[in-house]
Amino acid sequence: MAASLGKSWISSRTCKRSLAKQDQNETEMQGSAPHGRSLFGRRVGRPLSAQKKEIMDRLLPAYTIPADKLEHPAALTPEKLFTKKYASCWFEIGFGYGEHLAALARKNPDTAYIGAEPFLNGMAAFLSEMDESPAGNVRILMDDAMKIARALADETLDGIYILNPDPWHKTRHHKRRIVNEANLDVFCRILKPGGELIMTSDVEAMAEWMVTQATNHPGFEWTAKTAQDWQQPPAGWFTTRYEVKGAKNAKKMSYLLFRKRPA
Repeated sequence: MAASLGKSWISSRTCKRSLAKQDQNETEMQGSAPHGRSLFGRRVGRPLSAQKKEIMDRLLPAYTIPADKLEHPAALTPEKLFTKKYASCWFEIGFGYGEHLAALARKNPDTAYIGAEPFLNGMAAFLSEMDESPAGNVRILMDDAMKIARALADETLDGIYILNPDPWHKTRHHKRRIVNEANLDVFCRILKPGGELIMTSDVEAMAEWMVTQATNHPGFEWTAKTAQDWQQPPAGWFTTRYEVKGAKNAKKMSYLLFRKRPA
């Protein structure tokens, strides 16, 4: 699929470069325990205001996924998190300030949403959104998203969002990237057949990495047919402030839509 996009930045040559970098880190990646620490970076940025501290204290217990629900691998279903049954369930990994997750939950009240965000400031921003306009179809975790992913039962999700993940630019840090072979195995397991894996990045090297990783995984197929398919957001897309502002020295956003292959 990568080669079929012709003169786009996603070429067979660049895919080979990404795979070479992956091989360079293979030994170190394999040395990491699958249930070990996979979250990196500071969890706290600017100090919270008194108002946001109050919101955190009041709302986090109501929205958070209880720790005991995550103790058993491949056993968690949406029915164990919500008081009603929903038509579908989506998971947003690293939801930042929560704009996208909150907008989806409000727009689609018949869909359940699970979100993970390890950083305090992002979680406080999301809960502030919930304080203004509550949504009962959301459950969250202020921790590593892979704790939820490993706990979810097989073929539980209709889709996964990974929007603008940390690119970890240095080669020696590539093992920290959320999109890798081991995690894709988990995503493939918890997605229903035909379930979607939607990823974005405005960092060219990171977008290239995610395409390479997902394209080379046997469980996923890239839905793009032309360059426009990944250069433009899909229909009905909710644009966040990050997409408008962009990261420092970043280029145009890439929208990478993959689908789990039928069994």
